[in-house]
Amino acid sequence: MWSKLFGGGDEIPREKVDAVVRIVDRYLAEEAELRGLQSERQTIHPKDLPPDKRRALIGEVFAVLGETGKS
Repeated sequence: MWSKLFGGGDEIPREKVDAVVRIVDRYLAEEAELRGLQSERQTIHPKDLPPDKRRALIGEVFAVLGETGKS
């Protein structure tokens, strides 16, 4: 899936993938808690985030992906 999103040749280091997953999970968990969602069937999608939080999420993800070296 990453190759479809970011091109085929360069692999993203596993640490960066894990960091992105943690960031997305944190934003979604915070929003779900604010909305009082508790079950697996009550989920939230990144597009459901308010615009300011969505921009912040995107900024953090690109900051991680843009870091140099294999961190």
